[in-house]
Amino acid sequence: MLSTFLACWMGVALAAAPVSLQTADGHQIKANATIISGSTRGVVMAHMLGRDATDWASLAKRLESTQLASVAVDLRGHGASATSAPATEPVDHAAMIEDLKSAVNYLRTRGVTEVSCVGASLGANLCAQLGAADPGIVNLVLLSPGLNYKGVTSGAAIKAYGDRPVLIVAAEDDRFGPRNAEALESMASGQVHYELLPEGGHGTRMLTRAPNLESLVMSWLAGTFKLMSGEMVRPKAQVTGIDSEVVTSGKKMQVHQ
Repeated sequence: MLSTFLACWMGVALAAAPVSLQTADGHQIKANATIISGSTRGVVMAHMLGRDATDWASLAKRLESTQLASVAVDLRGHGASATSAPATEPVDHAAMIEDLKSAVNYLRTRGVTEVSCVGASLGANLCAQLGAADPGIVNLVLLSPGLNYKGVTSGAAIKAYGDRPVLIVAAEDDRFGPRNAEALESMASGQVHYELLPEGGHGTRMLTRAPNLESLVMSWLAGTFKLMSGEMVRPKAQVTGIDSEVVTSGKKMQVHQ
């Protein structure tokens, strides 16, 4: 009892736990969630095609250490969520945005007012679409986004996302990654940083192959990343921690203000 009281009073995590989320279109989605008592900042994480929420385990722990709540979803048809739909039912990839919306709602009902979205590959495109659909999303991190994954597009979504900040990361050894990332970077109208890694592969694989990437993502989410202009990233809703500055080895591209 005393330990529970102290945890709530100090604003620490209430421990990562599996949760079930109900989507607006009737699906039950499984996720791993960490709620920080008293914290108003949180992150929704969307994995690559064929992967699951466990890809974000390391990042979730780092988010927890800096008082950011998180929900890493198993998108429909993936991981533990695969058992909640009939085996013969084809997965509607475009509808996966409802999975992310349910995670956002989960955070908001627990006091989180500043929600960011981190996604990889297909998950990155879904995060872009979530940001376009929800003006309350304050920040995006897109790892290996594509212009079109399984019918989930990103170009129009990035334009609709407006002047909110977005971090885009790709690796040179990912065949189509840099080309798609550069195209999306040119469509962003707010604070944007495009990090081109010399190697790292695709999507969440970059987190394990590029040692500085996780710190870059953390700095971006925390609002402590310094842009080439000298300004700090300003996570914000469309309606108008990390203590040290992160230095990365990737190629720094154009910054929009």
